[in-house]
Amino acid sequence: MSDADPRMNSALGEVMAGREITRKILSGLAVAYFRPRITGTAHIPKSGPFVVAANHLSFSDHIFLSVFVPRPVYFVGKAERLGRKGLRGRVSGWFFEQVGMIPVRRDGGRGGVAALETSRELLEQGAGVGIHPEGTRSPDGRLYRGQTGAAWLSLTTGAPVVPCGLVGTERVQRPGRLLLKRTSFEVHFGEPLTPGEYAGREKQSFSRRQYTDRIMREIGALSGQELAPGFAVKGAALAAK
Repeated sequence: MSDADPRMNSALGEVMAGREITRKILSGLAVAYFRPRITGTAHIPKSGPFVVAANHLSFSDHIFLSVFVPRPVYFVGKAERLGRKGLRGRVSGWFFEQVGMIPVRRDGGRGGVAALETSRELLEQGAGVGIHPEGTRSPDGRLYRGQTGAAWLSLTTGAPVVPCGLVGTERVQRPGRLLLKRTSFEVHFGEPLTPGEYAGREKQSFSRRQYTDRIMREIGALSGQELAPGFAVKGAALAAK
């Protein structure tokens, strides 16, 4: 853990306190409306940094996780969701800021690196960070290979990774649709994973890949999804609707 600027700690504390109030309100509303089945919340560390790594079936996945994880968690999301024009765009941007979205430009380069660096800084401040390792929504319901960002964050900071399996969220909001359908879904949190034998090897691509594959296997066990052999293609879920 690096030495932190006290002003940064104070500002982060104020933001997290405000987000906790928002989270509790939204969580209560979501539970009453959707009646989801949620298990394993006791696996979320009560203190210290952690990474939630979840499968990705719906546009709303990280919103649900942001309100159902019992501690504030910041999620990486598309930067295009912020700064949109019009009333709907402003309301959407405000909402994503409230749930702690970390904007990333999906250019395959600097944008992703910047988002990971921001995530690392948050973890070093003791916060929680959420990632969908697949990088995009599953186009066919299978679980695709994971990108190595979650593993890198865990290896770099020592934060445990809490695998999460989402079931049925694709029925709540189908690709390309704005409205949410009132239907049940499931959220299952698994036991935290630690770097173990891969500790101190964050610069080794083989170790990052092995740790990532382990994380994805745990996610698959929780979600019950069939494992796909390759990586998900961005935009394929929308094209397949």
